[in-house]
Amino acid sequence: MNIQKLKEAIEVQKRDLGRGLLATDIYSSSDGQSLVGYNSNPRACALFNKITEYMKVSLKESGFPPMRRFYMLDLADDKAVVVIPMGKYQWGMLLDTKEVQLGLFLNVVLPKMISAFEEAIASE
Repeated sequence: MNIQKLKEAIEVQKRDLGRGLLATDIYSSSDGQSLVGYNSNPRACALFNKITEYMKVSLKESGFPPMRRFYMLDLADDKAVVVIPMGKYQWGMLLDTKEVQLGLFLNVVLPKMISAFEEAIASE
């Protein structure tokens, strides 16, 4: 994992999402510990790490196809959580949906984030 590339990816994310990005962390899937973040929330990292694992198991045991590139939860008060699980690591974020254009996020920003994440992991 190239930590410097992760920090750069978070800086791009902050620029692209502006006030819409409330918090973001890239954390280990083995223990839920944050590696880098902005307005980090260690508790959320640990708990969403468990949620991701429960979702993977639930999908498998239900006979559903496996999770692909991300999942998104629509929350009260115009907030959303997005998690990008990628093997040994996950990238979680809290968004203000009043400040983020979801079409732009899903079709432009998120694919760019996934590419940056893959690149940082590949340089491990």
